[in-house]
Amino acid sequence: MTEMDNSQGGALISKDETIKTSPTYIGYLILKELKKKKEDKISIYDIGAALKKQGIIHGSQFVMAVIFLYATGIIDFREPYIYGLAKND
Repeated sequence: MTEMDNSQGGALISKDETIKTSPTYIGYLILKELKKKKEDKISIYDIGAALKKQGIIHGSQFVMAVIFLYATGIIDFREPYIYGLAKND
């Protein structure tokens, strides 16, 4: 098995990139938008618009963030919605 190169998205946070382009930070932005909603779901189109305002324009950054959140059990994804699973009461 070979090690994935960081330029291919192998690390959650790389020393070679700014934190604002990492999947963990973009995941935080997604959760922040989800929290603003009255419901436990948000459209990927709404998230895309919010991320664009933050300067996040690459789809691969969004995809990696969604994979990160899904893999950690924080969200569920059923196109075109992202559903929040974790609750902070």
